[in-house]
Amino acid sequence: MKYLLIILIPIALILIYATLPWVAIGMHSFFLPSPPMPEINYGEFPFKLVYEVNGDQKVIEDTLICEYDGIVVGSGEKFLKWKSWLDSGKNSIVLLEVKNPPREDKHGRKIKSRSIVYWLAPTEIHMGAQRKSYYEKFEYTFPDAACYDVLDGGAISNKRISADELLEEYGIRLISWEIAPPIVNSFR
Repeated sequence: MKYLLIILIPIALILIYATLPWVAIGMHSFFLPSPPMPEINYGEFPFKLVYEVNGDQKVIEDTLICEYDGIVVGSGEKFLKWKSWLDSGKNSIVLLEVKNPPREDKHGRKIKSRSIVYWLAPTEIHMGAQRKSYYEKFEYTFPDAACYDVLDGGAISNKRISADELLEEYGIRLISWEIAPPIVNSFR
C-alpha cells in the first residue's frame, strides 16, 4: 500500500499541474458576461449577381439564409455566433472553377484547386448584430471578387482580386450586385 501511494501521489500531482491551467481558463470563460440576445434569430436575404465570363453573361439569383447559433468565447469575451448558407444549398457564390491552377502559391504551398468567388458580408452584418469595432468598415467587394485556394492538407487560402485583375487573369467582369438590406435587430 505504501509503494502504491508513492507512485500515485506524483502521478496525481502531475495531472493536477497539467490540467489546472485549462480548468482555470474554462472557469474564467464560464463567468464572463454573456452578450445581449438577439430578438430576431433568423433572416432571409434574396440577392442577384450579374456578371460576364469571357463575354458570356451569367445571372445568379439565390437567397442568403442567416441564423443565430449560440454563444462563442474568444479574445477574453463572449460573442454571438451566427451561421449562414445559401438557399440553393451552396456555401458560396462561385464565379469560376479554375481548371489548371498554379502548382504552388507565393509561399511555396501546393495548390489542389482554385475558385473565384464573390464575397458575402459576414452574417452579423445582415442580422444587425455586428460588433461595431470589427465590422464597421465592411463593404461588399463589388466590383472585386476573391480567389480561394484549397491547399494540400485541406487548408484554405483566400485573397481579394481587383476588378482589373479579375478581368485580365480570369475574363470575369462583375456587372451588378443587389441584395436585401440588413435587418434592424434589437438585443436584450
